[in-house]
Amino acid sequence: MLDFFLHALRANPEIAVFLAISLGVLLGRIQIGSFHLGSVAGALLMGLLIGQIGLEVPHELKSVFFALFIYAVGFKSGPEFFGSLNRGTLKLVLLSVVLCATALGVILGMYHLFHFDAGFTAGLGAGALTDTAIMGTASSAISQLAIDDAAKSQLNSHMAVAYAITYLFGTIGLIVFVGSIAPKLLRVDLRQSARELERELGIEREENAISIPYTRIVVRAHRAQSAAAIGQRIADVEARHAALSVERVIRGGQILERDPQLRLESGDILGVYALREAVADLNDWIGPEIDNPDSMSFATRDADIVLTSPRLAGKTIHQIKTLLVGADRMGCYIRSITRQGLELPLLPDTVLRRGDVITLVGRTASVEALAAQIGRVRANNYKSDIAIHTLGMVVGSLVGMLSTHIGMIPVELGIGGGMLLAGLLIGWYNSRHPEVGALPPAAQWAFSEFGLTAFGAVVGLLAGPAAIAAIQSQGAALLLSGALVTIIPPLVTLYFGRYVLGLHPMILFGALAGAQTEAASMNKIIEQSGSNTPVIGFTVCYAISNVLLAVCGPIIVAVTAG
Repeated sequence: MLDFFLHALRANPEIAVFLAISLGVLLGRIQIGSFHLGSVAGALLMGLLIGQIGLEVPHELKSVFFALFIYAVGFKSGPEFFGSLNRGTLKLVLLSVVLCATALGVILGMYHLFHFDAGFTAGLGAGALTDTAIMGTASSAISQLAIDDAAKSQLNSHMAVAYAITYLFGTIGLIVFVGSIAPKLLRVDLRQSARELERELGIEREENAISIPYTRIVVRAHRAQSAAAIGQRIADVEARHAALSVERVIRGGQILERDPQLRLESGDILGVYALREAVADLNDWIGPEIDNPDSMSFATRDADIVLTSPRLAGKTIHQIKTLLVGADRMGCYIRSITRQGLELPLLPDTVLRRGDVITLVGRTASVEALAAQIGRVRANNYKSDIAIHTLGMVVGSLVGMLSTHIGMIPVELGIGGGMLLAGLLIGWYNSRHPEVGALPPAAQWAFSEFGLTAFGAVVGLLAGPAAIAAIQSQGAALLLSGALVTIIPPLVTLYFGRYVLGLHPMILFGALAGAQTEAASMNKIIEQSGSNTPVIGFTVCYAISNVLLAVCGPIIVAVTAG
């Protein structure tokens, strides 16, 4: 039975690939405290283990899977990447540049200190910085080297080993540094610092319905009996409660749709749409709450609205509310605002950027009117524009193969870099013209997660038996150098961001996590501070560093293989 299984793996390497993915994902899910290995590292480790039986896995599989991943990263980051290239986010862009440049310098320093080859050096950077894109673009660069296939195979094997050895400390080290060490170095209490930033962003100001940080939306029916309410206009009732709107009145069995000038009569039944805290005293001020389906059956709508208006982009929530609503009641409430899938703090002075997604709930006509001013409603379309994306991959690959010279040194993006550039451009264009190049979030996740996990599995399988010898020869040096590459760049960037750029600590901690493309450390800060404010710094740095770190792969190979 065992012989049959081993023969099946050797004769059909695709079985080994899927087995490594499956076992790797299961391994990556195992929780040890708050830590888990993750699917990519798990797949690579299982690939290394299965590869010990000796397999002939087509090298082209690695390129195909990495193409899916790097293109999806570019597509997702495109709107934020190009949107962040402005004066308002210059400090965050500069922070990413400093971290990536410092990281590259430390990686090359370890190369000179320990005399690593190109494979060990690239794997060191990818694992210690937990950025697998470095390994992918470096692999493309290795394939272009003027060396024989055996030497290329050895470099790729060394890269997989270095990644596997350094990844564990890279993941844990960054979470511990951002979540525990960095606040202590700056002598910052996370909860107190978060409250200070929230006050700066206007949490203590009372705001109307479009900018309140609540999502507890309720529908109630009240019979008008109080003398204080009889004879009042609907507009007067709403003026008393900023987070309430009267959507419908039932009078004598007749349904009267919303009219702000309508005056209430005794016995009227009011259909109220409000935040929960706004209805507490309605029994006393209007009359008793009753159950009346007709009064509460007015049409409402939830909509995800993508901010595309140049007039509103770069404005705060408070400013946008003023520009959109003015003095009129819209009967709409914000459920959430997300940027790259991460929730922003719903505070009056939170600045929104093009591509942010505002989830509104309210009366249908008002939601549609606001959507027309804000941008466009994101359609729940699950179809992807496969033709555009595959063509983008073709064009990106061709662009990546073009080369130029800086002095005597040949320079090219590589296929990975070309794919990334194509994804960035198509993602940016789609954010402005959604009818072209659709790639729903679920499809983006599938491209990225499956592509990267499968890439890790193939890299592990290709490393094969040579991995053991590589671990024996450079294992200790890689552990030490990996720890230095993980800690030194964020340490330098921490002090640069705080004392040179003057960033608020909460934004700085989120930016550090984003600059190393590591969401787990940002989630740790959010958990400890009880605030979403670190997201403000995370998204810009995440988009910029995804590009810069991917570019580091070919640079590392060019320097170390020269």
